[in-house]
Amino acid sequence: MKKNYTVMFIMLFTASITGGMAAKDLFKYSPIAGWGMGILFLLCAAYFAGKNEKKSGSQ
Repeated sequence: MKKNYTVMFIMLFTASITGGMAAKDLFKYSPIAGWGMGILFLLCAAYFAGKNEKKSGSQ
């Protein structure tokens, strides 16, 4: 079974931004933490998308 990590990281990207914005009343810097984690997940998604592209291009 082929695992698609790109989709998982994109979903985590949106969830972290949404969670950070939703929790802004809990602590002061939660939107910044949410966006920071979101950017990290977006970079991971781009890495795995490039990795999948290299595998499919060489076959």
